Amino acid sequence: MPGSNVQQVHMIHLPSDPPNVFYCALTVSGLQATFGGVGGTDLLTGSYDVLTDTFTPNTEAAALNTTGTEFGMMLHHSGLYAVFDRLPGLPWLAARPAVGQPWTIVGQINSLPSQSYYDPALADFGGQTYLLHVYGTSIGMTPINLSNATLTGPTVTIVNSARVGSTANSPTPIVDTAGSLIGLSHHDVLSSDNDHYVSLDLDPNTPPILMHDSTTWRNNGAFVGGRFFDAESTAPYHILAIDTFWTTGGRGPIGGTIDVFAYTPPTTTNEIYFSFLVIGAGFLPTGVPVPPIAGELGIDLSTMVTVSFPQHNNMNGEALVTLPVPNVPFLQGRALPVQLATFQVSTNSVTLGNTAQLAFY
Repeated sequence: MPGSNVQQVHMIHLPSDPPNVFYCALTVSGLQATFGGVGGTDLLTGSYDVLTDTFTPNTEAAALNTTGTEFGMMLHHSGLYAVFDRLPGLPWLAARPAVGQPWTIVGQINSLPSQSYYDPALADFGGQTYLLHVYGTSIGMTPINLSNATLTGPTVTIVNSARVGSTANSPTPIVDTAGSLIGLSHHDVLSSDNDHYVSLDLDPNTPPILMHDSTTWRNNGAFVGGRFFDAESTAPYHILAIDTFWTTGGRGPIGGTIDVFAYTPPTTTNEIYFSFLVIGAGFLPTGVPVPPIAGELGIDLSTMVTVSFPQHNNMNGEALVTLPVPNVPFLQGRALPVQLATFQVSTNSVTLGNTAQLAFY
């Protein structure tokens, strides 16, 4: 890393890259001038190979840096737009004409409430691109015009804080194969404790799912399959990885389809993972241990349907199943509770992952 520490990370996969290579954006202190460092915290882009844990920097973000505090470059799934904080003040939108070209400023994003930071991100939803951002103590989404950095509608809250007195922050979009927003990987800060959560239905009334409870400050991260990346403030500020099995759930129109991902950690071994999506009758009020299976049962199995995923791709940990949605008006606006179960061949073990839902619109 051509810098003294790293304080944020985001990754997207570009279709032109191998499954294990991701386009990566970082916030770096002490960034070398060769890569656009000019002081304060600066933005850096490059490629990251998850199998070799190798980052290769480039100069594509150099023009975005000033002597002030740039922070939290977050990428649109297309690789052509990005947003970031320039503190203090409102966030900024950047763009480029093609992948591999330098980033340039489109403009500052106005018409947001005054806050100390925004942790901006970008995602598509319903055919419109939205700015995702800290919104008071919650996370909101606001429609944005990418040609001029103008917000074009009201903010809608999609994630509330997880604890009394806390603030939801660091939204990282979780999207389907079309780049449409399914949910968020995010954090929640109370005092100096910033923990990692996921929220998978864009409904602020659904409590966020605790993904990792830390005793330190962890913030703006990324994920590749079942490997999550967080920045951690313990000196020197750095990026750490956490492995898990999880599912996105999904949403889709009646008469259409739903993309559902299951994720395991990427690996260079010959490990074989098979996952199953278990559809139940409802969510349980609390998790129930079911030894010897690892994890806790979170759905009612009195009525149960199981859908199998194809074998996971170890290069990125992904397995995808596309489910047809019956063209039945009764389903519109409804959702089915689901939970992931993953079988690991080398250990002959089953692990229950997170709960999620299949939502129909």
